[in-house]
Amino acid sequence: MNPAERVFLDAGRFIGALLAGDPRHAEAQGIVEAPRRGELVACTSVGVLAEVYAALTWVGALPRHQPDEAAAAVRALTAAPSRLLVLETGSPAGLRMLELAERHRLTARRIHDARHAATALVAGVSRVFTYDRDDWQVFAPDGIVIAGPPSVLTEPAQ
Repeated sequence: MNPAERVFLDAGRFIGALLAGDPRHAEAQGIVEAPRRGELVACTSVGVLAEVYAALTWVGALPRHQPDEAAAAVRALTAAPSRLLVLETGSPAGLRMLELAERHRLTARRIHDARHAATALVAGVSRVFTYDRDDWQVFAPDGIVIAGPPSVLTEPAQ
């Protein structure tokens, strides 16, 4: 499989799919289920899955998941028949993360955005599906392309 054909799924897509009270639920659920049906060649990272777990167990989550429920939900994202590839953030991605953070002058929590972008880029993946367009747009000069799909939540009404 050519990595350029893959799309990187950001945390918001999973969070929206897993939280029934999230306004993105119906839209995100279809996107997250697509790799399970073989309709979308997709990947994510261990870091993104950690963010998903954190969001599910957050006090404001609707519904809030207990740790065992959140762990099971995150595991289910990659369980068979899912074809979702989980990318590791090894040393090359860690060094690229620091390069991206320094170049784009990212601070504090934005280091996680750089880590996700670096993990994708080191794996040869440039297309991203995200709800956080502004956070990812900073990486456009590095080769990241926000590929969509367009969201009813972010696109202007026609």
